[in-house]
Amino acid sequence: MSQLLLYRVIALGLSTGLSCFGYCLPITLPALAGTRTSGISNSFRRVLIFLLGRLIAYLLIGFIAGMLGANLIRYPLFRQVIIPVLYILFAIILILYGITGLDPFARFTPCRFLKPHFESTQFLLLLGLLVGISPCPPFLLAFVNVLEFAGILNGVIFFLLFFLATSIYFLPLVLFGYLARFELIRTTARILSIITGIYFLLLKIV
Repeated sequence: MSQLLLYRVIALGLSTGLSCFGYCLPITLPALAGTRTSGISNSFRRVLIFLLGRLIAYLLIGFIAGMLGANLIRYPLFRQVIIPVLYILFAIILILYGITGLDPFARFTPCRFLKPHFESTQFLLLLGLLVGISPCPPFLLAFVNVLEFAGILNGVIFFLLFFLATSIYFLPLVLFGYLARFELIRTTARILSIITGIYFLLLKIV
């Protein structure tokens, strides 16, 4: 992995991790923190199972994106036109998401079709998998980065680091059964979304 790609994944993961958390919060909170079970150790176990599902999904997506990029990067149209257009498009979507809170991909999020109130470990793993493949704006920007730099190894490492950076924001669920200030979390996440979107937009138009 090149240094540029490493810098991008760290910046993207840390800056949009809270956005990922705010985006997934309404879905994941009932399953992770709103259960009848109690105790930090049990909460920690539940969060880890959920994160394992996200990790599996991210590694799979990284593999697919890296393989696609390796096969498509040889075409000038893909490298010189499609990749820049995707960067600009997803950056604008991320900025609009930060301003309005509306996500055009929300209807395609598979985990929203589930009722996240089951307490089985199998459900938590499935929930993590579905959240991991949900097409939110930060996820799509990560996907395009892997397409641009290509290579299966790059893809897997990128999404592994992206997973680690974004997972930091899920760890507080271990300590809090309920998070009271949802609006503050969402507002902060949207501000970070705008900043990140502007960065990737300027990356391709300046």
